[in-house]
Amino acid sequence: MATVDEQLKSFTQFVQNNHDRDLQLQELFDLWMLENATGGDYAENVAAVNASISDYLNGERGTPAGEHSQQLREEFGLSEE
Repeated sequence: MATVDEQLKSFTQFVQNNHDRDLQLQELFDLWMLENATGGDYAENVAAVNASISDYLNGERGTPAGEHSQQLREEFGLSEE
């Protein structure tokens, strides 16, 4: 497992290599984390993607975003501005 120092150096290099992509720090970090996932994290991500593909192929399309938005507005007492 990489040390914190090695991870910081790796992330710094990643940021320097991607500075022209006009991304926020959190977006850069998320991309770096995806590219540097451990074996277990990678396997978990692959399993989640495969499950989603399987659901889609079996007709599961999820809930339209608008329905979730309305539910969240109601839960938090927000208007539809």
